[in-house]
Amino acid sequence: MISRFAIPFLILVLLVSFSVTGKAQDDCVVKLNEAEKLYEEGKIEKIPEMLNSCIEAGFNKENKIAALRLLTLVYLFDDNLVKAESSLLRLLKEDPEYKTNQAIDPVEFTRLYNSFNTAPIFSLGVVLGVNSSMPRLIEPYGTASFDAANPKYNAEGFGYNMGIRSAFHLNHQWDIIFEPSLTTYSFHVEENVTNYNITLANESMTYIDFPIFTSYIFYKYNSLSFYGELGAIYGMYLSGKYNGTSTFTNNENPDYEGSSITMTDLRKSYLIMGSMGIGSKLKINRGNLAFNIRYKFGINNVMNTDIRYTPEFNQILSEYMDIDNDFSNSNISISISYNYEFYIHHKKPTNKSNYDVLK
Repeated sequence: MISRFAIPFLILVLLVSFSVTGKAQDDCVVKLNEAEKLYEEGKIEKIPEMLNSCIEAGFNKENKIAALRLLTLVYLFDDNLVKAESSLLRLLKEDPEYKTNQAIDPVEFTRLYNSFNTAPIFSLGVVLGVNSSMPRLIEPYGTASFDAANPKYNAEGFGYNMGIRSAFHLNHQWDIIFEPSLTTYSFHVEENVTNYNITLANESMTYIDFPIFTSYIFYKYNSLSFYGELGAIYGMYLSGKYNGTSTFTNNENPDYEGSSITMTDLRKSYLIMGSMGIGSKLKINRGNLAFNIRYKFGINNVMNTDIRYTPEFNQILSEYMDIDNDFSNSNISISISYNYEFYIHHKKPTNKSNYDVLK
């Protein structure tokens, strides 16, 4: 059983701990203010000793960045380039998106900062989206002639996609984007089987998509960027369902609703699409919130032609007396994503010595 004195004792320990921590932070703030005054007076010898212990433990993030900046300035003033670089790297590790202020930063500090790669290397995040299928008829194979069959493909609701979005930054305008996603497509097909029999069906397909895009930022305004992209998508077929109804227009027979057909054997194991799109991204903290719209053009035939005329495998043929057409699945998609930026700070390659860089 917990003693009745235990809770008050714990509260007392926490209050003392917070008090000590707060006093340490206050003492370090005083030291930082004193160090800044000494730097302005050109008395830099004691500044590293004053600040180092507080940098290790005692500063909040904002004061720690200010102290590391001051240390970098001190080492530059003392011509100690090695320690200046080390201090700046610690600053960038603390705040990877730190930017110089030309209005107040000395030229030497700005030059040292510019000698490092301070741009993000890549970003990683999640993507969610919806799509509307636009199947493209390649060649009709219905039991009726083409004119009589009149196959029509249309969207049936929306499919969705969810996955991981990674972007590798080639420079400040060009990105290579890899976006593996679980994607579903849904569409409706209507086709005349005979002069008096129409097949109406909905089909859904599920793929694991492996898209790769290249994007180019063509306009930027403050934290908002607009980009265009081109790419290709390889989709690996996972599963699919076909639910159909035979409607008799002469009213001599009742409508027939067939069983749900698993389409794994009837569809090729892959889908290849080209893609083009446009989008925007908004810088939020250390990441980007992106929105884009894409048109994906289906290239290959998704029908497994090897079993087209085999009723033992082709249930559409056996149940509906219809022969599936050659078609590809194009679609329009809209997606939203959020990516977190990652940095690897290092010296930019140069043939000049470090001393020459700072001249």
